Amino acid sequence: MEAPAYRTFAVEVSRVQRLCPSFVRITFSGDDLVGFGACGADQRIKVVLPAPGTTAGQLLETCRSWGQDWYPRWLAAPEPARPLLRTYTVRAARPSRGEVDVDFVLHGTSGSHAGASGPASRWAAAAVAGDRLVVVGPDRPGQGRAWGREWAPPPGGRLLLVGDETAVPAVCAVLEALEPEAAQRTVALLEVPCEQDALQPVASGGAQLRWLPRRGPRGEAQHGALLVGAVRSLLAGQHPAPSLDPGAEDDVDLDLLWDVPEAVSSGDLYAWVAGEAGVVRDVRRLVKAAGLPRASLAAMGYWRAGRTEAA
Repeated sequence: MEAPAYRTFAVEVSRVQRLCPSFVRITFSGDDLVGFGACGADQRIKVVLPAPGTTAGQLLETCRSWGQDWYPRWLAAPEPARPLLRTYTVRAARPSRGEVDVDFVLHGTSGSHAGASGPASRWAAAAVAGDRLVVVGPDRPGQGRAWGREWAPPPGGRLLLVGDETAVPAVCAVLEALEPEAAQRTVALLEVPCEQDALQPVASGGAQLRWLPRRGPRGEAQHGALLVGAVRSLLAGQHPAPSLDPGAEDDVDLDLLWDVPEAVSSGDLYAWVAGEAGVVRDVRRLVKAAGLPRASLAAMGYWRAGRTEAA
């Protein structure tokens, strides 16, 4: 299948739904989205925000001139006037109705993780129906990595999904799309800021979904600690207990942590891991120490503590 071209879509906020303390669902609508290339599961798109000091109208006018050369045109823009790009997961897409849902994590606004609230979180926290924005995505439907989709498990075998709050929209979308037989072989571990953030997928087909709230009666756990511990415990029940040596040499550049196999192994277990890059690295080490081959592991650093996304 021919790879899609990526283009800008002018959109308007039609619905805002606060799902829980740390998540808000924004529904984008617009005639442009009838041509959006949805592919399901963990599909990524770019959300384009106005540069500081500029308006949504100026953003739409700028993006309208980009066409399919949007990325080099974006790079060429003077930095003070360059729109901000942030990567998000499509929670649901309804191209026939010209709608796309995106679940935003309200970083910093509810203690989601350390650091100040970023521009996308601030925008989402204040969003109201009628707000205008731009998203970038494929121009035709399809399947695979060319459409921003990394979830590609082999047939058969057990499935393990691991992530922090930034991976929750993707994991929930994956669980909802699983066939019942595959769901019975699936375990999902999700770390979130608090108990109220335990969202329930529309249907998970019997998959084991375990929520790990950091904030509890005894205080707040360090980001990623519960997730790493849960993975270690899960694997220890099936393999010799894997160890995580904090002094071990890093085997991956955290700024570039995106390790997804081109050809997926058909082994007994397929693992999909996403979230903060340092946590993803630690989980990756654990599953590799338990004997999982690299071709059975998709590891994706969605963000890095102390850093903001540049594009």
